[in-house]
Formats: sequence, C-alpha cells, structure tokens
Amino acid sequence: MSYLPCELHCHTVHSDGDFTPVSLQQAAAEDHLSLIALTDHNTYSGFDEIDENIIPVLRGIEWTTYFGHMLVLGVQEFVDWRDAVPDNIDEKMKAVHAAGGIVGIAHPYQMGSPVCTGGRWEFRVRDFRNVDYMEVWHEDFSPDNTENDRALQLYTRLLDEGHHIAAVYGKDWHRPITNGRHYGCTYLHFDNGLATPQGAVKAIRLGKTVASTGAKFIFRVHRFGKTYGLGSTIPHGNVTFSFFTDLHSREKNAGKEILEYKTIRIVTNGGRTVLETRCDTRHERLKIERGHWYRAELWGNVNGAKKILAVTSPVYCE
Repeated sequence: MSYLPCELHCHTVHSDGDFTPVSLQQAAAEDHLSLIALTDHNTYSGFDEIDENIIPVLRGIEWTTYFGHMLVLGVQEFVDWRDAVPDNIDEKMKAVHAAGGIVGIAHPYQMGSPVCTGGRWEFRVRDFRNVDYMEVWHEDFSPDNTENDRALQLYTRLLDEGHHIAAVYGKDWHRPITNGRHYGCTYLHFDNGLATPQGAVKAIRLGKTVASTGAKFIFRVHRFGKTYGLGSTIPHGNVTFSFFTDLHSREKNAGKEILEYKTIRIVTNGGRTVLETRCDTRHERLKIERGHWYRAELWGNVNGAKKILAVTSPVYCE
C-alpha cells in the first residue's frame, strides 16, 4: 500500500522556528519522512529558500489569529488571513477552497491565553463541510498530553454529525527534538507511491490519512468482490476488514519511552468499540450499519500507560 510518512505542520526562522528551510528539509530527510508541509505563521517567505532536491515540500501557512490557528495547504493564490474573525471563518474557508487549497484545524485544545494567545480554536464554524482535516493529535504522545484526548473527542463528535473530515497528526515542528518523547507522523496515500505536494492535498481531500506514533496501520473493507479504502463510502451489510500493520516501519525514529502495541479496535458512532482483536490480526468480519462511520485504532502502552497509538480516517456506510 502506498501510504508514506509525512509531517504537515512545520516552522522555520521565517516565523518562530529555529530551522532554516533547508535545515528543516534535512532534518525531515534524516527522520525518514517522505514529504513535509511548511506552515510558518502568517507568511510564505520561507518557500524562496526551499531546495527541491532534498525532500518534497507542500506549500502551506498557519493562519495565526486571536481566535485559533488554521492550517492552509496547497493554495494557488493568496487568501488574506488578516481579517479572519470568528463569524466570517466559513467565508474564509470557502475562499481557500476557491484558490485550490484545503483547510485544517490546528491543535483545537492547545492551551490559550495567557500562555499561547489564540492557540485554542474559538472560530465559530457554521458548516464543518468547509473543514478538510483536523489535528486529532498534536506534539508528543505522552500520557500527560491531555489536549489530544479532547481533540479526538471533538473529531468523533463531528463524524457523528455526518461530516467527512480527515484525521492527521501535527508535530508542530519548530526545532530539533531532544526530550526523548514519542512524536508521530501522518501517513498519506499516494497513487503511484511517489510523494508529491499535489498527491498530499488529494489524499487529505479524500480522507486517505492515518495519524500514528510511527507504526504503519491501514485497513481496507471487502464486500462482494469489491475493495474499499480509507475515506470511501460503502454499502451496509456483512464485510471483511483487512488490516495492514507494520509496527516497526519507523522504529529507528522512536523516542526513549517504552512503547508497546497491543490491540486493534474498530470504532463507530459515539466512539463505541464494535470489535477488538490482537494487533497482529489480518482479517476480521463485521456487520456494518447504515449511516455509521468506522475507523480503526491501534492501542498499546507508553511507559505503561494505555494510549491510542494510531488512528485512521474512517470509511462511511451508506
């Protein structure tokens, strides 16, 4: 399966990071990432320094406001962020789409004022169909990072409301990491196995994404001879889930914390677990219900504390 590890939230000296654009690319290549998105705060100036021979870079920006941070990727023309306020954010999102881009909610439950003014999502979105993706996990996977639990709960609630939103991880990468904690990546599907900025935007639009500590973890659904991947809409009824799990795909990049993978869960509306099986399981049968969504979660321990270690975007049942 052509799912490749990417990092979609990065900063350089052009905003508040320590990396130069080239040193960021070099760090990403050393981390065995296939693609990064450069998302400096309110500026595109770093793109003039990108070296296309090191690693592909998706053009992005982090709209940094008093009301939340919004990630914008792949726009073909400038969309002004300076007048974005809580009550016009839907119109701003539509303008991003009109410019060929996609919209993501960054760290919705990051601590806000006075520590990080504007860091928490407070925009009043009227129609979440305007949102393409959301950081369900942000920064490290340590048990004390409780903002990630709340973000995943919000994501589940939006799925319950019928929205099709891709789940991603955001390292919010500003500088080399030396604390020994686990940081993840987002696996994106690329049609030909080659990571490109255009392919990354397409994968997010289609919901072909996995947020992970590092393990490559994907599923497909089989029904009456047809196969459906992440983001697909499928008929209800009896199906077979096929899991592809490579627990060691990014082991060389792991932190110093003790990481253990234990089980796979299939989760549906309301965050309800409808199936749990060993992490080395390849196939499971399940009856899926009309109007429900289904995602897979990989569970285990970080330093003995039970945690979700990977979560896929869902499939949707007609």
